[in-house]
Amino acid sequence: MAAVRRGYFDLPWGQVHYRTTAADPELPVLLLLHQSPLSSRNYERLLPLLVNDCRPYAIDTPGFGGSDHLSKTWEVADYAAMIWAIADRLAADRIMLFARATGAVFAAEAALQRIERVRCLMLHGMPVYTDEERVDRTSNYAPPYQITAEGSHLSWIWNRIKSEYPWIGPELATMFVRDFLAAGPDFATAYRAIWRYDLPNRLRDRLTVPALLLGCTGDRIAFMHERAVKLLPQAEAVVLPGATDFVAEQDPGLFSHHLLQFMRAHL
Repeated sequence: MAAVRRGYFDLPWGQVHYRTTAADPELPVLLLLHQSPLSSRNYERLLPLLVNDCRPYAIDTPGFGGSDHLSKTWEVADYAAMIWAIADRLAADRIMLFARATGAVFAAEAALQRIERVRCLMLHGMPVYTDEERVDRTSNYAPPYQITAEGSHLSWIWNRIKSEYPWIGPELATMFVRDFLAAGPDFATAYRAIWRYDLPNRLRDRLTVPALLLGCTGDRIAFMHERAVKLLPQAEAVVLPGATDFVAEQDPGLFSHHLLQFMRAHL
């Protein structure tokens, strides 16, 4: 199995960390975006399964994982523009995009910004919020934690992860703690960007590239899958029974099967 390698893109606002695997340079580029506040670590087991069909690059969103933190607030359009800056660095005229949750919003906006450069778009757990939910989340969800001398913030992070994912095992939860710590106390910067973004009005009737909507019945935001289907009725929709938010690392074989099947139909 191909080894996962790491590297950095030097961009005007700082370094962007990525994970990749060696592949034929003639293959199309696939960029993968993670959910917040995690990292491209989510795709370490998935990447080697994709290399016969594409050149995969799993990106750490700026401010998360191994990427530099931002010196100013970004909006969804800025995160989307970052995708095209990376595509340009890779000399990729056209790309495929896969993204999960927060990253799915960034990928959808990127597709709208440069629709002629997108071969296909794959969205796993697309977060479609109502206006009321966006207001509530902005006011009440994911406040920054305080770093304390006695380390109580470590327990706070652990308890938050366990409350959001009661099924999670200690090994995976520990990986999540690492990602939370890398993001820093204000780990919700990307969340707030998508809550300020009017996704339904921005996307409706404008996203014309081939799109796949992946839903999982064990996903924490599984209830949003039908909202995404209604918003993008032209997209192919697939639901994975029993799978969770993190099926890409829990069952990469199953997950890669669905991605590859869709990609091969649109190369």
